[in-house]
Amino acid sequence: MPLTIVSLITIFYACQKDGSMGSVNDVPAGKAKLSIFLTDGPLDFQKVLVDIQSIDVKVDTCHHFGDPDDDSTGHHDGDDHHDGDDHHDGDEHHDSASHCDVWTSLQIHPGVYDLLKLRNGVDTLLASSFVPQGKIIQVKITLGPKDSIMADSITRPLKIRDNQNFVLINIRNEHLDSIAPNNFQLVLDFDLGKSIRFENGIYWLKPVLKAFSPKNTGEIEGKVRPEDSFGMIKAFNTSDTAFALPDHDEGEFKIKGLKEGTYSVFVDGVNGYKDTTINNVQVKKGKETDLGKIILHK
Repeated sequence: MPLTIVSLITIFYACQKDGSMGSVNDVPAGKAKLSIFLTDGPLDFQKVLVDIQSIDVKVDTCHHFGDPDDDSTGHHDGDDHHDGDDHHDGDEHHDSASHCDVWTSLQIHPGVYDLLKLRNGVDTLLASSFVPQGKIIQVKITLGPKDSIMADSITRPLKIRDNQNFVLINIRNEHLDSIAPNNFQLVLDFDLGKSIRFENGIYWLKPVLKAFSPKNTGEIEGKVRPEDSFGMIKAFNTSDTAFALPDHDEGEFKIKGLKEGTYSVFVDGVNGYKDTTINNVQVKKGKETDLGKIILHK
C-alpha cells in the first residue's frame, strides 16, 4: 500500500512550524527564502529509514514567482520525477541548458530519517535556506547508502534501484506557499507505496515524490474505532488518490495534499471488522474536512 510523506526543510512538528521560521521578512536583498518540509503518510512497515544527504534547488533567475509555468520543460504535475536516464553522469545541475538556471545547495543536517515517524499530518523541517531570487522550478534530493527498512521486527537493507540515488521534483506556482515577499514554503510528499518494491527477497527503493501547497490543497481527518479494527485508509476520486495509516492507539488519521473535489474514503477493516466506504466527502482548498469518529463493525 502506498505511503505518503511530506517534506519541507526543517525539523519541527507541524504545530511548531510557524514559530521556528524566524521573521518572515528577514530576507537579504537579491535573495529569496525557501523552507522544505517532510511528512509521512502510511506504509505498513515498522520503520523506513532513508539517508538524506543533500537537497538542491534550481531557480530560473530570469523569471519570478507567479510567472506562467513553462510546460515545455516538463513541469506538468509536481509529482513527475526524473529517473536520471537523460542525466548519465547523475550531476545534471552542472549542465544547465540556460544561463538563467542556477542550482543552489540548501543547508541541511544530512543523516538518516525514519519516515514512519512523520504520520497523520506531522512533518519535519529538513532545511530553510536562502536561494537566488527568481522562479523555483526544481528540487533535487540526493540519498546516501544507509537506507533500511524494518518489517516483522527484522531490519533489512533498502537498496537503491539502478544505483539512481537522486530524485528530481518539478515545481509549479501552485506548489509554493508565499508567506511573505520572497519567502516560500514547500511540502514534498514521499510516496513510499510507489517508491518501495520487494522482489526476490530484496527491498528496493526508487523514490517517488510530489510537491503540494497546503494553501492550495485540502485535508481529510477523522478517528477510527474500536482499537485494532482498522488498517490502511484510502481517499480517492477519478483524478487523485492518497493514503493514511491511523495511529494505532487513538485511531486518528489525517490525509494532506488533496486537490479540491469530491472523494470517497475507504477504511480497511482488520481482525474480523468489515471494510467501510464513506462517499461524497467534500474537500476544499486550505480547509480540513473532519469525518469525526468512524465506527467499524464485525
